[in-house]
Amino acid sequence: MKKVLLTAAAVLSLTFVNAQDLKSKKGEAYLPVAGDWAISFNADGLFGYAGNAFNGNTNNVAPSVDYVTNNAFVGKKFISDKMAHRVVANLGFGSNTVSNVVGLNNEEVKSSSFDLTAGLGKEWRKGSTRLQGFYGADALINISSGSNETTNTVAANGTFVSSTENKSGLGLGLGVQGFLGAEYFIFPKFAIGAQYTYRVGFDVQGKSETTSKVGTGAAVTAEGGSNSNFGFGNVGITSINLTLHF
Repeated sequence: MKKVLLTAAAVLSLTFVNAQDLKSKKGEAYLPVAGDWAISFNADGLFGYAGNAFNGNTNNVAPSVDYVTNNAFVGKKFISDKMAHRVVANLGFGSNTVSNVVGLNNEEVKSSSFDLTAGLGKEWRKGSTRLQGFYGADALINISSGSNETTNTVAANGTFVSSTENKSGLGLGLGVQGFLGAEYFIFPKFAIGAQYTYRVGFDVQGKSETTSKVGTGAAVTAEGGSNSNFGFGNVGITSINLTLHF
């Protein structure tokens, strides 16, 4: 019995020592320190691709950088070993054109969108091992817009038939986002983690505009309504994130 207890104590001591070993075999520190910079980005696509590769999923598209979801990029500057200033950046933009034959006409639909989120915040960290907890808040501003245009022409000769263009009003959002998460340093200065967020914000959507034209007639423009709202929400895992420190 005594030998069992001594063996168990030795194993626990070794585990504790290993858990507290915050340097690699090459002497590299695992955790960030004051003066370090870091960049964190969404890695959902990468891990989804790897998972599908192992489970035999045939719908396994190559991973791509996500510019739209959940504030994809976060830059950090560590003021101390346990506190960092944050810069949040998220740029989404795109355009698309789709052509179809509808009866005797060719129909072309063009769409475009723009979304920009930027913010500043602070992050505090807890923990003395490679598993680190973190929490803090970001002040955010968001600007967005979008449009789509449908044009019909005669398939036989290309003669203009009609067009309708819809433009969304300019969207503006102001908010504060609290976050709470954890990450594990699998390599020196290289961590994988996830976080929960909760946003409080005020959003305004400007007046939309629709312009229609039929044949050789004059174009007619009509304005839509505007709206605003204040609310709480957007709670959830911000997905898997990878963070590099340097």
